[in-house]
Amino acid sequence: MTDPRPLVDPDGFRALAAAFVATRASANTRAAYGRDVCLLGEALGVESADAVPPPFGVEADPAARRAAGDMAAIPPGWWQEWRDGLPGRPSSRARRVAAVRAFCRWWSRALDLPNPVDDLRPPAAAARGQDQLSREVVALSPSQVRRMCDAAAAMPGPLGLRAHALIEVLYGCGIRAAETAGLDMAGLNLDDPDDPHVIVLGKGARYRAVAVPTVARAALMRYIAAGRPDLRARDVAPRPGQARHRDADAVFLGVRGRRMGRSDIWREVQRVADAAGLVSEGVRVFPHALRHSCGTHLVQAGVDIRYVQAHLGHASPVTTEIYTHITASHLRDDFDRAHPRARRAR
Repeated sequence: MTDPRPLVDPDGFRALAAAFVATRASANTRAAYGRDVCLLGEALGVESADAVPPPFGVEADPAARRAAGDMAAIPPGWWQEWRDGLPGRPSSRARRVAAVRAFCRWWSRALDLPNPVDDLRPPAAAARGQDQLSREVVALSPSQVRRMCDAAAAMPGPLGLRAHALIEVLYGCGIRAAETAGLDMAGLNLDDPDDPHVIVLGKGARYRAVAVPTVARAALMRYIAAGRPDLRARDVAPRPGQARHRDADAVFLGVRGRRMGRSDIWREVQRVADAAGLVSEGVRVFPHALRHSCGTHLVQAGVDIRYVQAHLGHASPVTTEIYTHITASHLRDDFDRAHPRARRAR
């Protein structure tokens, strides 16, 4: 950067960052905001270190107020150069700028100081063609999803029952990996075949009811009846903080009878994709690809976009509209192949 690095009180900055992150409701949001604010600290010359929020709030912490005053005095040119020098894809850079804007807005209101990034806009996204859009939003074809479901259903034992239920729930319900890991037995409502649903804790610590398709319901009930009890019995040495992890309430359990995490679900999806032969074919498969597949297939089937939005738990319909773009791309390809006067030049 052409401007000299601003001097910011390091202890105060860490206290501000810790207090700000603590205001976020979701653990995943706290982790993401923590990383993004830490990157800002590195740009300001503040070394990363564990910190806790001030016990009496940032308003009563002299170091936090001093650090906020230092940041409030940073000229706009420095912030613009910091933004323009961020690494990564446009979406990642935009997320980091949004996190820092939220951080500065929070302490400026708490301490009644000017917000130095009030006029800082996100980095301009490069023009994206449909090919780039397809790479970012990975959606499997119905036949590929069917191969995964069939491969999981053929796996033996309790782990096979778990794998089948997991794939069916990820695709059929379209829920995120973290939401799947957080599923509790108390949140399952499968007894009524006319209205089977699960209660999911999503982004922003918001609960929502998600409909469970018939096939996913059957796979889930088989796993709960014949697979989960065997896995639960393997938890013979409870870990410290067992109550916090709520292993006994978890729907999806690992080989040691404990709640599966996001990384465990990612590995299980990869294992099933490998068994289905998709990995050897070079197909990108991960939990969120099944969620994208759910949204894409619903839109392609003509389901109302508002229902898809509610099913996937999108806060804004703008997010759901990405699946309409993918569907339009498929329709254009089919049109170009079918219409004699619309075939693209080879």
